[in-house]
Amino acid sequence: MKKIVVVISFLLVVSCDKKEHNQVQVQNTLFESPIAVTNTDYNAMGAYFNLDSEDNILLNWSEEVDSAKTHVLKYKVFNTATNKFGKTITVTSSLGLQPHHESMAKIAKTASGVLYAIFRIKVSDPKNRFAGNIYYATSEDNGKSWSVKRKLVQVEGAMSQSFYDVALLPDGELGLCWLDSRKIEKDKNGSTLFFAKTKGNLGFFDEKPIAGSTCQCCRTDLFVSPDNSIHIGYRNITEGSIRDMYSVSSTDNGASFSTPVRMGIDNWKIDGCPHTGPSFANNLKDLAVTWFTGADSGAGIFFKNLSDEMLLPESKLLITTVGRHPQMTALPNGNFYIVYEDYYKVEGQTFNNIVLHVIKKDGTELNKIISPYNSVNNHAVITKLGDNSLLIAWVNVDKNKSKIMYKQINL
Repeated sequence: MKKIVVVISFLLVVSCDKKEHNQVQVQNTLFESPIAVTNTDYNAMGAYFNLDSEDNILLNWSEEVDSAKTHVLKYKVFNTATNKFGKTITVTSSLGLQPHHESMAKIAKTASGVLYAIFRIKVSDPKNRFAGNIYYATSEDNGKSWSVKRKLVQVEGAMSQSFYDVALLPDGELGLCWLDSRKIEKDKNGSTLFFAKTKGNLGFFDEKPIAGSTCQCCRTDLFVSPDNSIHIGYRNITEGSIRDMYSVSSTDNGASFSTPVRMGIDNWKIDGCPHTGPSFANNLKDLAVTWFTGADSGAGIFFKNLSDEMLLPESKLLITTVGRHPQMTALPNGNFYIVYEDYYKVEGQTFNNIVLHVIKKDGTELNKIISPYNSVNNHAVITKLGDNSLLIAWVNVDKNKSKIMYKQINL
Protein backbone atom coordinates (compact mmCIF):
# COMPACT_ATOMS: atom_id res chain seq x y z
CA MET A 1 0.00 0.00 0.00
CA LYS A 2 1.89 3.04 -1.22
CA LYS A 3 -0.47 5.82 -0.29
CA ILE A 4 -3.24 6.13 2.25
CA VAL A 5 -5.39 9.20 2.70
CA VAL A 6 -8.05 9.07 5.41
CA VAL A 7 -11.18 10.95 4.41
CA ILE A 8 -12.30 13.24 7.26
CA SER A 9 -13.75 16.26 5.49
CA PHE A 10 -17.31 17.31 6.21
CA LEU A 11 -19.45 17.27 3.07
CA LEU A 12 -21.91 19.99 2.07
CA VAL A 13 -25.58 19.28 1.46
CA VAL A 14 -26.24 17.84 -2.00
CA SER A 15 -29.43 16.86 -3.79
CA CYS A 16 -30.57 13.39 -4.80
CA ASP A 17 -31.84 13.01 -8.34
CA LYS A 18 -34.24 10.18 -7.58
CA LYS A 19 -36.17 11.50 -4.60
CA GLU A 20 -36.81 14.67 -2.68
CA HIS A 21 -36.46 14.20 1.06
CA ASN A 22 -39.43 16.24 2.25
CA GLN A 23 -41.29 13.31 3.80
CA VAL A 24 -38.75 12.72 6.55
CA GLN A 25 -40.06 13.67 9.99
CA VAL A 26 -37.35 14.83 12.38
CA GLN A 27 -38.15 14.10 16.00
CA ASN A 28 -36.43 15.28 19.17
CA THR A 29 -34.05 13.13 21.13
CA LEU A 30 -35.43 10.24 23.15
CA PHE A 31 -35.14 11.61 26.66
CA GLU A 32 -34.13 8.41 28.45
CA SER A 33 -30.45 8.74 29.29
CA PRO A 34 -28.06 6.27 27.68
CA ILE A 35 -26.32 3.82 29.99
CA ALA A 36 -22.54 3.53 30.27
CA VAL A 37 -21.11 0.08 29.59
CA THR A 38 -17.60 1.20 30.52
CA ASN A 39 -16.78 3.84 33.12
CA THR A 40 -13.10 3.69 34.02
CA ASP A 41 -10.16 6.07 33.88
CA TYR A 42 -9.13 4.45 30.61
CA ASN A 43 -10.48 4.70 27.07
CA ALA A 44 -12.79 2.22 25.36
CA MET A 45 -13.72 1.95 21.68
CA GLY A 46 -14.83 -0.42 18.91
CA ALA A 47 -18.31 -1.50 20.04
CA TYR A 48 -19.68 -4.56 18.22
CA PHE A 49 -22.87 -6.66 18.54
CA ASN A 50 -23.27 -10.34 17.74
CA LEU A 51 -26.02 -12.92 18.27
CA ASP A 52 -25.53 -16.56 19.20
CA SER A 53 -27.73 -19.46 18.05
CA GLU A 54 -30.24 -18.74 20.86
CA ASP A 55 -30.41 -15.00 20.00
CA ASN A 56 -28.46 -13.96 23.08
CA ILE A 57 -26.85 -10.57 22.45
CA LEU A 58 -23.11 -10.17 22.93
CA LEU A 59 -21.65 -6.65 23.09
CA ASN A 60 -17.87 -6.39 22.91
CA TRP A 61 -15.33 -3.57 22.80
CA SER A 62 -11.60 -2.83 23.20
CA GLU A 63 -10.47 -1.13 26.40
CA GLU A 64 -7.22 0.26 27.76
CA VAL A 65 -5.94 -1.42 30.91
CA ASP A 66 -3.01 0.86 31.78
CA SER A 67 -1.50 4.27 31.15
CA ALA A 68 0.64 2.79 28.37
CA LYS A 69 -2.57 2.34 26.36
CA THR A 70 -2.37 -1.46 26.31
CA HIS A 71 -5.71 -2.77 25.08
CA VAL A 72 -7.70 -5.91 25.79
CA LEU A 73 -10.99 -7.30 24.45
CA LYS A 74 -13.97 -7.26 26.82
CA TYR A 75 -17.63 -8.18 26.43
CA LYS A 76 -21.00 -8.50 28.16
CA VAL A 77 -24.08 -10.65 27.49
CA PHE A 78 -27.51 -9.01 27.53
CA ASN A 79 -30.01 -10.58 29.95
CA THR A 80 -33.47 -10.42 28.38
CA ALA A 81 -35.12 -11.26 31.71
CA THR A 82 -33.69 -8.18 33.46
CA ASN A 83 -33.20 -6.04 30.32
CA LYS A 84 -29.64 -5.38 31.46
CA PHE A 85 -26.16 -6.49 30.54
CA GLY A 86 -24.40 -8.98 32.78
CA LYS A 87 -20.90 -8.73 34.19
CA THR A 88 -17.90 -7.76 32.11
CA ILE A 89 -15.81 -10.68 30.82
CA THR A 90 -12.20 -10.13 29.76
CA VAL A 91 -10.52 -12.14 27.01
CA THR A 92 -7.13 -12.49 28.66
CA SER A 93 -5.46 -13.88 25.53
CA SER A 94 -6.17 -10.64 23.64
CA LEU A 95 -3.85 -8.43 25.71
CA GLY A 96 -1.96 -6.09 23.38
CA LEU A 97 -4.53 -6.05 20.59
CA GLN A 98 -4.77 -3.15 18.16
CA PRO A 99 -7.95 -1.09 18.81
CA HIS A 100 -9.87 0.26 15.84
CA HIS A 101 -13.28 1.80 15.14
CA GLU A 102 -13.82 -0.02 11.82
CA SER A 103 -11.55 -3.06 12.15
CA MET A 104 -12.67 -3.78 15.68
CA ALA A 105 -12.13 -6.93 17.72
CA LYS A 106 -15.11 -9.32 17.82
CA ILE A 107 -16.75 -12.05 19.89
CA ALA A 108 -18.87 -14.83 18.35
CA LYS A 109 -20.23 -18.21 19.43
CA THR A 110 -20.75 -21.44 17.50
CA ALA A 111 -24.02 -23.35 17.78
CA SER A 112 -22.17 -25.97 19.84
CA GLY A 113 -21.22 -23.30 22.41
CA VAL A 114 -17.59 -22.50 21.57
CA LEU A 115 -16.75 -18.82 21.99
CA TYR A 116 -14.29 -17.26 19.57
CA ALA A 117 -12.52 -13.97 20.27
CA ILE A 118 -11.02 -12.44 17.14
CA PHE A 119 -8.59 -9.53 17.26
CA ARG A 120 -5.67 -7.94 15.46
CA ILE A 121 -2.12 -7.30 16.66
CA LYS A 122 0.01 -4.72 14.90
CA VAL A 123 3.27 -5.79 13.28
CA SER A 124 6.41 -3.67 13.07
CA ASP A 125 7.19 -3.82 9.36
CA PRO A 126 9.27 -1.13 7.59
CA LYS A 127 7.72 -2.17 4.27
CA ASN A 128 4.14 -1.63 5.49
CA ARG A 129 3.42 0.65 8.43
CA PHE A 130 -0.19 -0.58 8.44
CA ALA A 131 0.75 -4.27 8.77
CA GLY A 132 -0.86 -6.51 11.37
CA ASN A 133 -2.07 -10.07 11.86
CA ILE A 134 -5.44 -11.46 12.94
CA TYR A 135 -5.41 -13.79 15.94
CA TYR A 136 -8.13 -15.70 17.73
CA ALA A 137 -8.68 -17.48 21.05
CA THR A 138 -11.42 -19.88 22.14
CA SER A 139 -13.39 -20.58 25.30
CA GLU A 140 -15.58 -23.59 26.06
CA ASP A 141 -16.77 -22.44 29.49
CA ASN A 142 -18.57 -19.21 28.58
CA GLY A 143 -15.53 -17.02 28.92
CA LYS A 144 -14.22 -18.22 32.28
CA SER A 145 -10.98 -19.36 30.67
CA TRP A 146 -9.41 -18.80 27.25
CA SER A 147 -6.97 -20.66 25.07
CA VAL A 148 -3.69 -19.09 24.06
CA LYS A 149 -4.02 -16.88 20.99
CA ARG A 150 -3.54 -18.47 17.58
CA LYS A 151 -2.52 -16.73 14.38
CA LEU A 152 -5.21 -16.93 11.71
CA VAL A 153 -2.94 -17.02 8.63
CA GLN A 154 0.17 -19.18 8.80
CA VAL A 155 1.23 -18.73 5.18
CA GLU A 156 4.67 -17.26 4.50
CA GLY A 157 4.46 -13.89 2.81
CA ALA A 158 1.03 -13.03 4.24
CA MET A 159 2.13 -9.74 5.75
CA SER A 160 -1.18 -8.32 6.88
CA GLN A 161 -4.85 -9.07 7.54
CA SER A 162 -7.49 -6.63 8.75
CA PHE A 163 -11.08 -5.32 8.48
CA TYR A 164 -12.70 -8.62 9.35
CA ASP A 165 -16.21 -9.74 10.22
CA VAL A 166 -17.66 -12.91 11.71
CA ALA A 167 -21.13 -14.50 11.73
CA LEU A 168 -22.89 -17.70 12.74
CA LEU A 169 -23.50 -19.79 9.62
CA PRO A 170 -26.51 -22.02 8.88
CA ASP A 171 -24.49 -25.16 9.71
CA GLY A 172 -23.68 -23.88 13.22
CA GLU A 173 -20.06 -22.98 12.51
CA LEU A 174 -18.63 -19.47 12.33
CA GLY A 175 -17.65 -17.81 9.08
CA LEU A 176 -14.92 -15.20 8.98
CA CYS A 177 -14.08 -12.77 6.19
CA TRP A 178 -11.13 -10.40 6.09
CA LEU A 179 -8.96 -8.23 3.84
CA ASP A 180 -5.54 -9.74 3.12
CA SER A 181 -2.35 -8.29 1.66
CA ARG A 182 -1.88 -11.36 -0.56
CA LYS A 183 -2.94 -10.46 -4.08
CA ILE A 184 -4.87 -12.72 -6.45
CA GLU A 185 -4.89 -9.97 -9.05
CA LYS A 186 -1.26 -8.88 -8.98
CA ASP A 187 -1.70 -6.24 -11.67
CA LYS A 188 -4.34 -4.36 -9.65
CA ASN A 189 -4.29 -2.20 -6.54
CA GLY A 190 -5.89 -3.13 -3.25
CA SER A 191 -6.25 -6.14 -1.02
CA THR A 192 -7.95 -9.54 -1.38
CA LEU A 193 -11.14 -10.62 0.36
CA PHE A 194 -10.68 -14.00 2.10
CA PHE A 195 -13.09 -16.38 3.86
CA ALA A 196 -12.63 -19.25 6.34
CA LYS A 197 -14.79 -21.37 8.68
CA THR A 198 -14.46 -22.93 12.10
CA LYS A 199 -14.39 -26.62 12.88
CA GLY A 200 -15.80 -26.79 16.40
CA ASN A 201 -13.12 -25.76 18.87
CA LEU A 202 -10.24 -26.52 16.48
CA GLY A 203 -10.03 -23.10 14.86
CA PHE A 204 -10.52 -21.64 11.38
CA PHE A 205 -9.83 -23.77 8.31
CA ASP A 206 -10.14 -23.88 4.52
CA GLU A 207 -9.29 -20.24 3.94
CA LYS A 208 -9.82 -19.09 0.37
CA PRO A 209 -9.74 -15.86 -1.64
CA ILE A 210 -13.17 -14.84 -2.91
CA ALA A 211 -12.61 -11.36 -4.41
CA GLY A 212 -9.63 -9.24 -5.46
CA SER A 213 -8.75 -5.54 -5.72
CA THR A 214 -10.68 -4.56 -2.60
CA CYS A 215 -10.27 -1.23 -0.82
CA GLN A 216 -7.59 -1.86 1.80
CA CYS A 217 -9.23 -0.26 4.81
CA CYS A 218 -13.02 -0.24 4.79
CA ARG A 219 -15.17 -2.36 7.07
CA THR A 220 -16.51 -5.62 5.61
CA ASP A 221 -19.92 -7.06 6.49
CA LEU A 222 -20.65 -10.79 6.75
CA PHE A 223 -24.41 -11.33 6.89
CA VAL A 224 -26.63 -14.44 6.85
CA SER A 225 -30.18 -13.99 5.48
CA PRO A 226 -33.23 -15.87 6.79
CA ASP A 227 -33.06 -18.08 3.67
CA ASN A 228 -29.58 -19.21 4.86
CA SER A 229 -27.71 -17.44 2.07
CA ILE A 230 -24.44 -15.76 3.04
CA HIS A 231 -23.63 -12.23 1.87
CA ILE A 232 -20.32 -10.38 2.19
CA GLY A 233 -20.24 -6.67 1.44
CA TYR A 234 -17.07 -4.66 0.85
CA ARG A 235 -15.69 -1.63 -0.98
CA ASN A 236 -14.07 -2.56 -4.28
CA ILE A 237 -11.48 -0.74 -6.38
CA THR A 238 -12.15 -0.60 -10.11
CA GLU A 239 -10.48 1.14 -13.03
CA GLY A 240 -9.74 4.80 -12.41
CA SER A 241 -9.53 4.30 -8.63
CA ILE A 242 -13.34 4.09 -8.34
CA ARG A 243 -14.24 2.76 -4.87
CA ASP A 244 -17.86 1.57 -4.77
CA MET A 245 -19.75 -1.13 -2.88
CA TYR A 246 -19.76 -4.75 -4.06
CA SER A 247 -20.91 -8.08 -2.65
CA VAL A 248 -20.40 -11.80 -3.04
CA SER A 249 -22.83 -14.49 -1.86
CA SER A 250 -22.92 -18.19 -1.03
CA THR A 251 -25.78 -20.70 -0.83
CA ASP A 252 -23.67 -23.67 0.32
CA ASN A 253 -22.41 -22.55 3.75
CA GLY A 254 -19.39 -20.82 2.29
CA ALA A 255 -18.05 -23.69 0.19
CA SER A 256 -18.27 -21.46 -2.90
CA PHE A 257 -19.09 -17.83 -3.64
CA SER A 258 -20.61 -15.94 -6.54
CA THR A 259 -18.74 -13.49 -8.71
CA PRO A 260 -18.70 -9.95 -7.26
CA VAL A 261 -21.79 -7.79 -7.88
CA ARG A 262 -21.85 -4.01 -7.74
CA MET A 263 -24.46 -2.86 -5.22
CA GLY A 264 -24.41 0.90 -5.71
CA ILE A 265 -23.27 2.96 -8.68
CA ASP A 266 -21.56 5.95 -7.10
CA ASN A 267 -18.35 6.27 -9.16
CA TRP A 268 -16.49 7.63 -6.16
CA LYS A 269 -13.01 8.37 -7.46
CA ILE A 270 -10.62 8.70 -4.55
CA ASP A 271 -6.97 7.79 -4.08
CA GLY A 272 -7.37 6.92 -0.44
CA CYS A 273 -9.32 4.91 2.11
CA PRO A 274 -12.70 6.18 3.32
CA HIS A 275 -12.69 3.98 6.46
CA THR A 276 -16.39 3.17 6.17
CA GLY A 277 -18.07 0.05 4.80
CA PRO A 278 -21.51 -1.37 3.97
CA SER A 279 -24.14 -2.88 6.27
CA PHE A 280 -26.80 -5.48 5.36
CA ALA A 281 -30.20 -6.20 6.91
CA ASN A 282 -33.21 -8.38 6.08
CA ASN A 283 -36.79 -7.75 7.28
CA LEU A 284 -37.87 -11.37 6.48
CA LYS A 285 -38.97 -10.18 3.03
CA ASP A 286 -36.23 -8.04 1.52
CA LEU A 287 -32.45 -7.86 1.72
CA ALA A 288 -31.15 -4.29 1.85
CA VAL A 289 -27.83 -2.50 2.22
CA THR A 290 -26.71 0.92 3.43
CA TRP A 291 -23.38 2.63 2.81
CA PHE A 292 -21.52 5.94 2.70
CA THR A 293 -20.00 7.55 -0.40
CA GLY A 294 -18.28 10.86 -1.03
CA ALA A 295 -18.87 10.75 -4.78
CA ASP A 296 -19.37 13.92 -6.82
CA SER A 297 -22.58 12.33 -8.14
CA GLY A 298 -24.07 12.67 -4.65
CA ALA A 299 -22.34 12.36 -1.29
CA GLY A 300 -23.86 10.90 1.86
CA ILE A 301 -25.41 7.74 3.28
CA PHE A 302 -27.57 5.73 0.91
CA PHE A 303 -29.99 2.81 1.21
CA LYS A 304 -30.92 0.24 -1.40
CA ASN A 305 -33.42 -2.64 -1.45
CA LEU A 306 -31.48 -5.44 -3.11
CA SER A 307 -34.55 -7.67 -3.46
CA ASP A 308 -36.58 -5.28 -5.62
CA GLU A 309 -36.00 -6.46 -9.19
CA MET A 310 -37.88 -3.41 -10.54
CA LEU A 311 -35.15 -1.03 -9.34
CA LEU A 312 -32.62 0.23 -11.83
CA PRO A 313 -28.99 -0.60 -11.00
CA GLU A 314 -28.29 3.05 -10.18
CA SER A 315 -31.37 3.43 -7.95
CA LYS A 316 -30.69 4.32 -4.33
CA LEU A 317 -32.32 6.29 -1.54
CA LEU A 318 -30.49 9.20 0.05
CA ILE A 319 -30.65 9.02 3.85
CA THR A 320 -28.45 11.96 4.84
CA THR A 321 -25.74 14.17 3.39
CA VAL A 322 -23.99 14.84 6.71
CA GLY A 323 -23.86 11.39 8.31
CA ARG A 324 -21.03 8.87 8.60
CA HIS A 325 -20.48 5.19 9.43
CA PRO A 326 -23.98 3.72 8.93
CA GLN A 327 -24.99 0.40 10.46
CA MET A 328 -28.36 -1.28 9.96
CA THR A 329 -30.76 -3.92 11.22
CA ALA A 330 -34.40 -4.84 10.46
CA LEU A 331 -37.40 -6.27 12.29
CA PRO A 332 -40.27 -8.54 11.22
CA ASN A 333 -42.53 -5.45 11.18
CA GLY A 334 -40.96 -4.73 7.78
CA ASN A 335 -39.01 -1.66 8.87
CA PHE A 336 -35.30 -1.02 8.43
CA TYR A 337 -33.34 0.83 11.13
CA ILE A 338 -30.12 2.69 10.35
CA VAL A 339 -27.83 4.35 12.90
CA TYR A 340 -25.12 6.83 12.05
CA GLU A 341 -23.33 9.87 13.45
CA ASP A 342 -23.94 13.37 12.14
CA TYR A 343 -22.01 16.56 12.75
CA TYR A 344 -22.93 20.10 13.81
CA LYS A 345 -21.28 23.08 15.43
CA VAL A 346 -22.21 25.22 18.42
CA GLU A 347 -20.15 28.39 18.91
CA GLY A 348 -17.38 26.92 16.79
CA GLN A 349 -17.23 23.58 18.64
CA THR A 350 -18.04 20.40 16.72
CA PHE A 351 -20.45 17.83 18.19
CA ASN A 352 -21.78 14.50 16.94
CA ASN A 353 -25.30 13.14 17.30
CA ILE A 354 -26.13 9.47 17.06
CA VAL A 355 -29.21 9.31 14.82
CA LEU A 356 -31.66 6.46 14.32
CA HIS A 357 -33.21 6.61 10.85
CA VAL A 358 -36.29 4.45 10.26
CA ILE A 359 -37.39 3.35 6.79
CA LYS A 360 -40.93 2.05 7.19
CA LYS A 361 -42.46 -0.65 5.04
CA ASP A 362 -44.90 1.93 3.61
CA GLY A 363 -41.96 3.99 2.33
CA THR A 364 -42.13 6.82 4.86
CA GLU A 365 -39.16 7.71 7.03
CA LEU A 366 -38.32 9.40 10.30
CA ASN A 367 -35.26 10.36 12.35
CA LYS A 368 -34.72 10.11 16.09
CA ILE A 369 -31.70 11.53 17.87
CA ILE A 370 -30.44 8.93 20.34
CA SER A 371 -27.53 10.66 22.04
CA PRO A 372 -27.58 13.74 24.30
CA TYR A 373 -27.24 17.10 22.54
CA ASN A 374 -23.91 18.96 22.53
CA SER A 375 -21.85 15.83 23.10
CA VAL A 376 -19.31 13.91 21.02
CA ASN A 377 -20.41 10.47 19.83
CA ASN A 378 -19.35 8.17 17.01
CA HIS A 379 -19.36 4.68 15.46
CA ALA A 380 -22.76 3.42 16.53
CA VAL A 381 -23.81 -0.22 16.12
CA ILE A 382 -27.32 -1.66 16.24
CA THR A 383 -29.01 -5.01 16.75
CA LYS A 384 -32.52 -6.31 17.26
CA LEU A 385 -33.83 -7.30 20.69
CA GLY A 386 -36.71 -9.65 19.99
CA ASP A 387 -39.37 -8.50 17.54
CA ASN A 388 -40.15 -5.08 19.03
CA SER A 389 -36.97 -3.61 20.50
CA LEU A 390 -33.54 -2.43 19.44
CA LEU A 391 -30.20 -2.09 21.19
CA ILE A 392 -27.87 0.68 20.03
CA ALA A 393 -24.32 1.15 21.32
CA TRP A 394 -21.71 3.77 20.46
CA VAL A 395 -18.55 5.56 21.57
CA ASN A 396 -19.01 8.70 23.68
CA VAL A 397 -16.08 11.08 24.20
CA ASP A 398 -16.10 13.42 27.21
CA LYS A 399 -13.09 15.36 28.52
CA ASN A 400 -10.77 13.35 26.24
CA LYS A 401 -12.01 10.04 27.64
CA SER A 402 -13.98 7.63 25.49
CA LYS A 403 -16.47 5.09 26.79
CA ILE A 404 -19.12 2.76 25.40
CA MET A 405 -22.75 3.80 25.88
CA TYR A 406 -25.95 1.99 24.96
CA LYS A 407 -29.67 2.61 24.80
CA GLN A 408 -32.63 0.25 24.45
CA ILE A 409 -35.35 1.45 22.09
CA ASN A 410 -38.81 -0.07 22.60
CA LEU A 411 -41.01 0.28 19.54
